Amino acid sequence: MNFAVMSPQYNQALPAGEKPVNQQAAVTAVQNYWNVHTLGLQYVCDSSIVPGTRRFFQHIRPWMNPFKFPWIMERIEREAALLTDRRLLEIGCGLGYDSLEFHKRGVRVTATDLTPQAIALTRRHFQFENVSADDVRVENVLSLSFPDESFDAVWANGVLHHTGNTRLALQEIRRVLKPGGRAIISHFYRRGSWMYLISRLGRENIEFKEQDPPVTNFYSDREILDLFSDYRIVEAVPEHYRALPAAGRGLKAMLYRRLFQPTYNSLPEGLAKKLAYKLSVTAVKPAP
Repeated sequence: MNFAVMSPQYNQALPAGEKPVNQQAAVTAVQNYWNVHTLGLQYVCDSSIVPGTRRFFQHIRPWMNPFKFPWIMERIEREAALLTDRRLLEIGCGLGYDSLEFHKRGVRVTATDLTPQAIALTRRHFQFENVSADDVRVENVLSLSFPDESFDAVWANGVLHHTGNTRLALQEIRRVLKPGGRAIISHFYRRGSWMYLISRLGRENIEFKEQDPPVTNFYSDREILDLFSDYRIVEAVPEHYRALPAAGRGLKAMLYRRLFQPTYNSLPEGLAKKLAYKLSVTAVKPAP
């Protein structure tokens, strides 16, 4: 899909894929979960590797964005070419791999995450890479501390559907974008996708032998596009229509690797694309 028109009239009601939550309780639960389960820690398969060391970042690199997903690297290269010497805000930087790739391509990066653990590790990662970002700090996308119209682009990869209020997150992103600024959101989880079906099979995570995150929302394509009613959508692309390797060692991960992955990946590409579990959207904040 490739959309170049505004979505329908803004609707204050929550999308069907999002349940009402106590916002502060949700933020606290999400922050606590990801502070313990910082994305990347689950890929350490050698007990001698200490998190935060140079060896740690090198060891987990193949499993991390954007290296695990080639379409993410393609998006970074394309967007970075438009953003040389301009300011980009990353929401949910994790361990900083995406921000590093933007920085290497001449983009001025501010890397943020909800969790102090991720920010501490990102700072260490940047030190090893001799990178000096504009800023690296804890931020909540539902209440950003930046002034209006601070950034030329905002990048968020696999984050907004874990906030509990995706609409508010996109409003805050729009607020801090300059007119003509780009919201590059990779990605939202799609209802009816293969991952949605797997997510119904108990609370154990594919990557962690523990429960899933406290907030994970799935949406229809229409619901996702409606969230961008105050933007001009320039691209909406279904992605991740093949099941990639998983590093987890729990029961769900074993069933995924041995049964689901080979079966699903044998489907014809046309059918597999209909079951793609991510929809990525790039949208522009219109000028007044």
